[in-house]
Amino acid sequence: MRECYTVKEILQQDALIEKTRKLMSGKSFHPVQESEHYVFTGCGTSFYIAHSAAKFFQSLTGVTADAVPASELLLYPENILPENKNTKVIAISRSGTTTEVAEAVNSLAERINVSVLAVTCNEQSPMIAAAHESIVLSHIEEKSVVMTGSFTCMLYALQLYAAKLANSKEALLQLEQAAADMAEMVREAEAVKSLAENKSIEKVIFLGCGAFQGAAKEACLKLKEMTQTFCESYSTLEFRHGPISITDDRTAIVILGSRKTEKLDRALLEDVKKHGAYTVYIGGNEPAEKEKADLELPVHSAADDACTLVLYLPYLQMAAALRAMAMNLDPDQPRYLSQVVTLPTMSIGQK
Repeated sequence: MRECYTVKEILQQDALIEKTRKLMSGKSFHPVQESEHYVFTGCGTSFYIAHSAAKFFQSLTGVTADAVPASELLLYPENILPENKNTKVIAISRSGTTTEVAEAVNSLAERINVSVLAVTCNEQSPMIAAAHESIVLSHIEEKSVVMTGSFTCMLYALQLYAAKLANSKEALLQLEQAAADMAEMVREAEAVKSLAENKSIEKVIFLGCGAFQGAAKEACLKLKEMTQTFCESYSTLEFRHGPISITDDRTAIVILGSRKTEKLDRALLEDVKKHGAYTVYIGGNEPAEKEKADLELPVHSAADDACTLVLYLPYLQMAAALRAMAMNLDPDQPRYLSQVVTLPTMSIGQK
């Protein structure tokens, strides 16, 4: 049987994140300006990195940060870039050649009040030359189509970037702890097997709040990419406001929990159980018996909530890979997908 690159790369993330930590420890960046507006951008998985990274950045630095798809930045910059203040754009792309990201970066070159930080795993990316600063994780060379270690490490690098700009020694220590804890999380990743191989599940809903919402969106995308399973993601408490109506005994509800939200998270679990859902809880403390999910997946770390975000990812990625194999699909060859999405040159303003 051919080696599965996707699974192998999921299980290598402890080594990759440690290399990322060491690389980032030696880097310095332009200091944060309180009057500056920060925009995190990417496509697909990289946009979900942007989503979580922007929330983490703003919570740590106190400076406004938004996340937008690169296509929106390219086509509607007037909706995103304020003319009366400086903007820092953090452009994220594993290959550094994704059409919308690359063209968005190029389109910003003549804007004197915009600077760019490029984040990529490709040291040959032309995006680096067009940016003012860069984070290049060239130690990540994925053979799989779907992003696993690249997602984890680019997100982690941006968390370290935020901690450095905030000059937060405490956050840096917490993030170092999270990196040290990744080895145990990788060893535990296959604990998702009972979810992945449950053939009665036809729909999967991923829920998370704050910075965890981007990770929930990414978990949803991974499952869609590898298995074409019907799945969605929401901010956790928003699920009650309409989407809960699709819950039944063929639905799995996966909550990315935290110490801050655990009481509310588990109350929601009790509600969806009444509608027959299979429930999964990632993170948190040992629950009371009545609040337990059908599958409890602990996150082994003493680090603060948001700093542990990367530790949830092996569970979420492995769930998609194992489900694909249970369905006799190849996780390395997801339908209709390739490693890099390239489009015909997008001419700005062309009718």
